[in-house]
Amino acid sequence: MMQRKIKKKDFKKFFNDLRKVYKVYAPTRKGTITAYNFGDFALVDDVQWVEFKGNPISSPKKLFMPDGQTLFKYEKKDEEVTLKEGEQNWEEKRAVFAVRPCDIAAIAKLDKVFEKRSQDDPSYQQTRRNTLIIGLSCNEAVDEYCFCTVTGDGPDAETGYDLLMTDIGEEYFIRSGSPAGERLLEKKYFTEVTPEDLQARTEKVAGARKELEERNKLDLKGVDIKAILEKKFDSPMWDKYGDRCVTCGGCTMTCPSCHCFTILDKANMAQTEGKKVRIWDSCHFEKFSQMAGSSEVRPNKTSRLKHRLYDKFYYKHKQYGVSFCTGCGRCVRHCQSEIDIRTALQEVLDDEK
Repeated sequence: MMQRKIKKKDFKKFFNDLRKVYKVYAPTRKGTITAYNFGDFALVDDVQWVEFKGNPISSPKKLFMPDGQTLFKYEKKDEEVTLKEGEQNWEEKRAVFAVRPCDIAAIAKLDKVFEKRSQDDPSYQQTRRNTLIIGLSCNEAVDEYCFCTVTGDGPDAETGYDLLMTDIGEEYFIRSGSPAGERLLEKKYFTEVTPEDLQARTEKVAGARKELEERNKLDLKGVDIKAILEKKFDSPMWDKYGDRCVTCGGCTMTCPSCHCFTILDKANMAQTEGKKVRIWDSCHFEKFSQMAGSSEVRPNKTSRLKHRLYDKFYYKHKQYGVSFCTGCGRCVRHCQSEIDIRTALQEVLDDEK
């Protein structure tokens, strides 16, 4: 691991050098229209438009598995069908800037789904291989909904990035997490760090951790949440949350690790041209679990809401060995019914005592 620092006044040089090789995506408010006036990950051509504060309304997930992605096209002529590549440029070299630790952790979880299974996803894999992750650790809780310390996915990151930045005042403390990251740190505007710089970084991250731990009383350390959830599956407590849910899908659409999708066929009227399109889907939607014969695996809101929470803390834990919640807080922030996943988990723990 290489450690360097860069003065904020020189940061534009680094950003511009990156743009010579990569298309740079970062949280920005330029060109975004959201009811909440949050930034969002988008293509950025000038460092002045990068939003270094807060957490974007959505995560970098959309850069690796974009909603509405054309997987491939087809043409039919004289009964012969020809397949063509989709619209995405898988070979494009990209750098994703100012990724928070919770989102870095979420990308690692998506890797388990799309890279480490029997059915490969070449689109996701190629995009990941050609993308640099440049993270930004948290010096404070970015908003009132963060709970990354509960899941162990922030406010710092140890792996999953090429570079990780920490704001230490007039400079950014930067450490590498890959050979590609080390090569970037060879530029002359990066200088050696001092023990004082390392101490400053340690104190910044420790301050954020303390703030988050004091704010979030939920504690999953040493708790076998899988075993507890297994016993509470039929608990009537889930009904009150299901009754409040309006199945809008806001939680799943903004979650950095939710990855459910459906495939649509879109063809012209003559059925001579068409395409296969992957769109995001949500386990909260009524038709998501509908099967042939209109039978429903999860017929009511309570069963669907419960499924999402169990998917994060039970099913995925059994499948991949880790929970798929990173504590980013987006599901709480954007819930129309103000359902808080932390409150539900705390109730499960309290009921177990």
